[in-house]
Amino acid sequence: MADLRTIQPSFSGGELAPALWARTDTAKYPTGLKTARNVVVEKFGGVTNRAGLQFVAEVRDSARRVRIIPFQFNTEQTYILELGHEYMRVVMDGAQVAADTVIAITGVSQDDPVMVTAPSHGLTDGDEIALSGLQGMEALNGRSFIVADAATDSFTLQDRFGQEVDGSTLPAWEGGGEIRAIYEIASPYAEDELAEVSYVQEADVAYLTQVNHAPQKLSRTGHAAWTITQPTFTPIMTAPTGVTAARAAGSGSVTYRYKVSAVSEATGEESLPSAEATVTNNLLVAGYKNRVQWPAVTGAARYVVYRYDAGVFGYVGSTDGLQFEDENITPDLSDTTQSTRNPFEGEGNYPRCATFYEQRLAFAGTRNDPQAVWLSQSANYENFGVSSPAKASDAITFRVRAKQVNEIRAMVPVRNLMLFTSGAEWEVSGGNDEPLTPGNIRARPRSYWTSSTVPPLVIGNVVLFAVDRGGLRDFAYEFAQDGYIGVDLGIFSAHLFEGRRVVAQAYAQSPLALVWVVLDDGSLISLTYLREQEVWAWTRHDTDGAFEDVAVIAEGAEDAVYVVVRREVMGEEKRYIERLSTRLFTRAEDCFFVDSGLSYAGEATAIFSGLDHLEGKEVVALADGHVARGLTVTDGMVTLANPATRVHIGLPYESDVETLNLDLGNVQGLGSVQGRLKSVSSVTLRVERTRGLWVGPDASRLVEYKQRAGETWGEAIQLFTGDMSVTLEPDWNTAGSIFIRQSDPLPMTILGVMSDVTLGG
Repeated sequence: MADLRTIQPSFSGGELAPALWARTDTAKYPTGLKTARNVVVEKFGGVTNRAGLQFVAEVRDSARRVRIIPFQFNTEQTYILELGHEYMRVVMDGAQVAADTVIAITGVSQDDPVMVTAPSHGLTDGDEIALSGLQGMEALNGRSFIVADAATDSFTLQDRFGQEVDGSTLPAWEGGGEIRAIYEIASPYAEDELAEVSYVQEADVAYLTQVNHAPQKLSRTGHAAWTITQPTFTPIMTAPTGVTAARAAGSGSVTYRYKVSAVSEATGEESLPSAEATVTNNLLVAGYKNRVQWPAVTGAARYVVYRYDAGVFGYVGSTDGLQFEDENITPDLSDTTQSTRNPFEGEGNYPRCATFYEQRLAFAGTRNDPQAVWLSQSANYENFGVSSPAKASDAITFRVRAKQVNEIRAMVPVRNLMLFTSGAEWEVSGGNDEPLTPGNIRARPRSYWTSSTVPPLVIGNVVLFAVDRGGLRDFAYEFAQDGYIGVDLGIFSAHLFEGRRVVAQAYAQSPLALVWVVLDDGSLISLTYLREQEVWAWTRHDTDGAFEDVAVIAEGAEDAVYVVVRREVMGEEKRYIERLSTRLFTRAEDCFFVDSGLSYAGEATAIFSGLDHLEGKEVVALADGHVARGLTVTDGMVTLANPATRVHIGLPYESDVETLNLDLGNVQGLGSVQGRLKSVSSVTLRVERTRGLWVGPDASRLVEYKQRAGETWGEAIQLFTGDMSVTLEPDWNTAGSIFIRQSDPLPMTILGVMSDVTLGG
């Protein structure tokens, strides 16, 4: 027999695959976990339960899948875009964006169904609207409804299940109220195309690609002002018209042909050339000259004049005026007029992916040319024009050559332009570290891991990409090796990927440096990724439903994580957009650890409405810091036993942490303790801002840690930082593991686990 005190001071190994549970010789074992469920590993090695999911909105049609993508104009104006079947909606700061038009309500009846009066409202059956500002019928405020039985000045309401809203159970309308339609625009993408929509954004414009459609341009001018248009890929600058050529001096029968282009003052873009203007003269005679004239072009800073020679129009000069005189200037045939070109016209010529690189817009991977890359003119994103001979600023086209025809699935600009294909990963650069030009292109394969169609992530100067057959790898240039290297990030947690594929991923840098990954079976996993510290720790997450997509956007000081969750409510399949709540809190009353939840802050009340998205569900509440269970949503409402002023209500979930089998190395006189009987008599948990834990040797034998530290009667137990000691029931087993569970809607952060262990013979 031997009495020992053990400690696990870090959990930076994450949840390890069962195949590694005997690998005590690996560096990951001392910091690994057997179970890490609904928790994440912190930067410094602790493990903390994930925050709850705040309900944002139901998608427009829950019968169809959607895609969510981030759009950031600046630090204050950030959005999540809901791309659905042939439509797009906008989410900002955790709420759907409504149309700018406000419709005034002049009456709401207490009929069944409830009748809303709003003169000349302009709504039609099926429109989704949000109500606010109602007096008396406050239960309808802040909720979304479907318009039904629309007449010129009135309509009835249906809930999200298509049921008529009964006004007879509501208090009488006392006045006020506004209607706003949920903002929405048309999109060309069908449901089955959404997963392969690629995008690249700059400022208030994004370019969208999908192989069944020509590239689309998404533009934003306000929160509720978006357009999707199809670029023509021609110069925006207008070419001069009405160009004339005449003798300024001399005579002769030699024909001289001229073209003129305009250069934009705003962008420096050169227009296509004008129509040809001709004149006869003999400029070989000294003093003879031709004069070319044209009307002003709006927005032009200067004009470029070309003259025909040897089969092309070569540069003869430029001016900021409206005329140019040619005294037999020799045309520069290396600088010629550009010709318009749209490489993406017609079915089969639509690109799969897009990016920006060296001030050019790049597209790649059409069905007809899956290994080709097209880059726009320098600093002219929608101009794919070329000259003959080519200029350095001309558009660029090239193809990667390989033994197999492997489609380009993604492009990422890091040190150089990286191409991720179905067969290899390529690096594209200009020779001698010079910029890409039509005559200076070098493409080299760097690895052969076969990228999936999921867009890669860029973290610092490292690329994370999903492998086509499952798993996740990183990819980075190493100066010491003068090459690109990477590791299989899932090698120590292979069980999380077994039989599954990555369908979405997003990176939240602040506050915890987490990669969130959605798998095709509806599970969500997270990766704490600190490459410079060689930390990659996986954990897994579940909810009452299935995860289908994830996106991250900056909101204030944090990166907000949005997910699409498929849930079953009242026997119907529902798809909700939900947002991971913040963990920046100091008091128990502010903690949000429920899923698909809503919050209330106001005057004390025991009745809470607006929960119709969880109709019939059993929910849990944190009311003024007290846990309330046994609540069922009925008619969109729940009633607490006691009134409260600060309440969070939603679906419950459990967070579990289980240590690996105890390993002490070689104990003197005993050897390895693996497989030896042992008893853990007590456990001390070093915690931070924690409340409400259960501890035991496994999930079936848990002991609650009773916590109260000087709070007055009725006051919520506050969060605790320090050591929690729990005495366990006597038990002998060969594992020596510790199982920790948080089943309440409260925070849990474990910094270390210390166990008192008695070893058997």
